Amino acid sequence: MDKTQSSNQTDITSSSQQERTPPPSIYHPLSKTAVSESATKAYQDAQNLYQQAEYQQALDTLNNNVINTDSNVKLEGLLLAALAASKLNMPLQAQTFLKQAEQLPAASHPNKQNAIKETRASLLEQVGDWIGVVNLRMDMTYSLPLNEEGDNQAKLWLAIQNLTQNEMDELTYQQAPVLSGWLTISNILRDQSQSIEQQLAMFEQWQIANPTHPAALSPPQDFQIMSSVEEMAPSTIVLMLPMSGPLERASQAIVEGFFASFYLQKEARPQVHIINTEDYSNIRNALTAANEKQPDIIIGPLQKNNVAQISRLPLPYPVIALNQLDVNQHPNNLYHFSLTAEDDIHELITFAKQNGASKAAILSTQDTWALKQSDEFQSAATTENVTVTSNQAYANTPRGRQEAIQKLLLVDESYARRRSIERWIGTEVDSIGRSREDLDYVYYVGKLNDAKQIRPLLDFYFANKIPMLASSTLNDNPPEKSTKAEDIERILFTEMPALLPANDSLSALSKNQNSNILRRLQALGADAFLLANKYQLFTLLPSTKIAANTGIITMDEKGIFHKRPEIMTYRKGNLVYAHNQTFFEQKEGIEQ
Repeated sequence: MDKTQSSNQTDITSSSQQERTPPPSIYHPLSKTAVSESATKAYQDAQNLYQQAEYQQALDTLNNNVINTDSNVKLEGLLLAALAASKLNMPLQAQTFLKQAEQLPAASHPNKQNAIKETRASLLEQVGDWIGVVNLRMDMTYSLPLNEEGDNQAKLWLAIQNLTQNEMDELTYQQAPVLSGWLTISNILRDQSQSIEQQLAMFEQWQIANPTHPAALSPPQDFQIMSSVEEMAPSTIVLMLPMSGPLERASQAIVEGFFASFYLQKEARPQVHIINTEDYSNIRNALTAANEKQPDIIIGPLQKNNVAQISRLPLPYPVIALNQLDVNQHPNNLYHFSLTAEDDIHELITFAKQNGASKAAILSTQDTWALKQSDEFQSAATTENVTVTSNQAYANTPRGRQEAIQKLLLVDESYARRRSIERWIGTEVDSIGRSREDLDYVYYVGKLNDAKQIRPLLDFYFANKIPMLASSTLNDNPPEKSTKAEDIERILFTEMPALLPANDSLSALSKNQNSNILRRLQALGADAFLLANKYQLFTLLPSTKIAANTGIITMDEKGIFHKRPEIMTYRKGNLVYAHNQTFFEQKEGIEQ
């Protein structure tokens, strides 16, 4: 072999060896320790972003650097990703992350099981499944280490306080001793006929009878704060309302409800003064007259323009206005308590989300108030990551209703395609227009007599499985005797506890009252008295929740009292509680 051949052979051998040698990045991969260190750093960054409410950035960091690795923080990363997705109103994505975490080998460790349960409880809280939260946190009381029991107990109590009366009754049937104790002390606070002093005395008696119960050993903060405030109940209250003029009947209903609650209280009733705002040239003068009474609290005014004016005035005494503004700045001493649709819409969206329903359409009459409420739903849907597939306002005529339903369900497009085919082939086509299949529910804005014209049309176009959801404005009057039961079934709407058949707290007032609108104003007045007695509890303990005539009352950082209503439907002409599994196609929801 000559030198040239030898040289060529050497080059070929060298080249062959180089081809078989993997690139350094593959041949020398990062060690598992290096991967874990990198993922741990990314996980810590995501934690910081999450704590700063930068949920999308936290989720992106976890997706890119943690949950796709085989590191020792993968499980923690998936749990944090579930929480971030939940905060971003993506409950199905949150559930996917949680399931991935449960499938990891590390998930079998007791500490990891507790972390998984804590995450699941947080997801259930986010979608408002309070029965699920209570059951899960009760289960956790038997597995958590001692240093974590206090936090779980506090969250358990908040969940119990958020239960509607129907949910309380459902849990009572379980007859679990420890849970029954929690429900008992919650019912002490729900008894509106008892003064604060009486509620504290009843709790002390319960403590003596149940000395080993967790709530006896570490009482909920509500009772602790109530006992620390010497004089929470007011001695003087001023009602500042338009007792004459266009809003006279509304004000009378509020006053009736106020005094119904007033006389339920057996002891230490305050002195009450009524200021008729119509007797004064402007709200400033009416407020001056109210201040001269040196009240502990003022309830009113009612008109929105008056609320706007007093929001710019100095308020030496606390004021609970019975209306709220589009933008609330929460000036000192001003609170808001009103009958807006905002709370109803939030509860309905939450109710639907519990079963994975997140695609809605809006259908409303062309009344001004209805169009405003449809805008409110659209705004809430954007905030809560609900897709609105269609928004239709219809003329309340047979043709107007039919055309709106066809557009909403895309049946009109089905008909258009058929006509196009007929023109193309030159003959008629025998086909039936069918509803779209990407819709979970219809948010309806109108009255009950309007809605009973809509339900049959949905059924006609094969949308019989799509429920209609509505605020309490739908239920303006009880159904007429001539109404067909099937025309109002599968219509779900929010309603105040005070208007439900089992509630008799305002029955003496509402016995002969056919208008549900006036009955709701009575409930508003009754709860205004309740808040006059307990508003300080909300300021001292922002997490306070009170079960009342209008719903579970909470207060936000702007001084606005919100209400969690019940969700009802009609079955065979009777008002009954609605359960979401009955009305929504089963989807992947958050498992308990």
